[in-house]
Amino acid sequence: MRTLSLTQTTFIGIGTAMGGVVFAVMGRAIAAAGPSIVVTFLIGALFALLIGLNYAELGASVPGGAGGAISFVRRAYGEGIITFIAGWFDWIGSITDASIGSLVFALSIQYFLKWVEPFTLAVITIIVVAAINFRGAKTMGFTQFVLTTILIFTLSLYMAGSSFTLEVGRFRPFFPNGILPTFYMVSFIFPTYAGYEAITQLSEEVKTAGKTVPKALLLTLAAITILFTGTALTTVLAAPPEVYFNSDTPLQDAASYFMGPIGGVIVSVGSIVAVLTTINGSIAGGTRIAYALSRSKLLPPIFNRVHPRYRSPYTALALTTLLAIAFVLTRSVDLIVYAITLGYSVTAIMVCLALMRLRRVEPQLYRPFRVPLYPYTPIMAILALVFMIATLNVESMILGGVLGVVGLILFFWTQRSKGAAA
Repeated sequence: MRTLSLTQTTFIGIGTAMGGVVFAVMGRAIAAAGPSIVVTFLIGALFALLIGLNYAELGASVPGGAGGAISFVRRAYGEGIITFIAGWFDWIGSITDASIGSLVFALSIQYFLKWVEPFTLAVITIIVVAAINFRGAKTMGFTQFVLTTILIFTLSLYMAGSSFTLEVGRFRPFFPNGILPTFYMVSFIFPTYAGYEAITQLSEEVKTAGKTVPKALLLTLAAITILFTGTALTTVLAAPPEVYFNSDTPLQDAASYFMGPIGGVIVSVGSIVAVLTTINGSIAGGTRIAYALSRSKLLPPIFNRVHPRYRSPYTALALTTLLAIAFVLTRSVDLIVYAITLGYSVTAIMVCLALMRLRRVEPQLYRPFRVPLYPYTPIMAILALVFMIATLNVESMILGGVLGVVGLILFFWTQRSKGAAA
């Protein structure tokens, strides 16, 4: 059932993107790149625009299936191993996005309640949000709208509250560790821009998807670019680096410096809201990826079951929830953040290739929105994605290899079972 409006769809994109990652990585990112982290966020926005335009065209022209990227790649390459790999890594991206959100949520609660064990609370949070998604997309869309509204207000207040302590001199030196970290850190902060993933994953539940999805994608990218760049500028200019460097709660610490204790409280509340939107959107999107893979007979058929009352894919939701909990239990913020980038980057490369293939093999396909400057835009997007993969840390590359092998084993096992049943 198509229940999501343009406003709800856009807020799902903003809420998913504006979630846990920006609250988790800002301190580490500035420690690595210095004030030039502002440039890093702008490069991330450019990369996101190049990639998002491809998703916008495909989301408008191939809106008839849940799962976003998997629907696009399946249309171009059929229901085979290429489609499975795209969906598998897209699923990993959504799962890890939910995991980082739950960790940041728990750390934000710990900011108030020092006795809280953050990893236990993170697991409980994932379970509660999964229960909300079990009630279906209409409930999820309304919840995302409310939470994202609170989040945007909180970050706007954070930026406004810094006005009395801004010092342009904090921009010097602009490249304290050289210019390379400015570019290398793009892969670390890029998951903050991945809200378009949630939009296309839910295209089957969006009203008039052919028009709504491209608009929601572009509105999401515009909004989060302003918010991210503004937040980075505020953090660099309004507080000395020793306040927030390598902190688990960098924005709270900076706000406490330039707004007093009430600033830390306000931003902590905003952080809690932000990561709830991340977990909410990521679990919803990840569930529909698993559902789409199963419906395409690329995962076992047990995962395409839909609840008779709430119409939610409850078995896919259960699996997505369990895997998100498993990533939380690794207890590594950096590993999870890089895993998000890896998952989304592999998938996005295949989406760009799918767009170019569909332009060639289905020139008659109705396209309400077309990528400008084709074919240069998808080619530049692929180059940007390859660059980000190449700058991941070693641990995430090893993890990606292991997960890729596990996925292929599961794929071939499913195909063998399907063949035996036939």
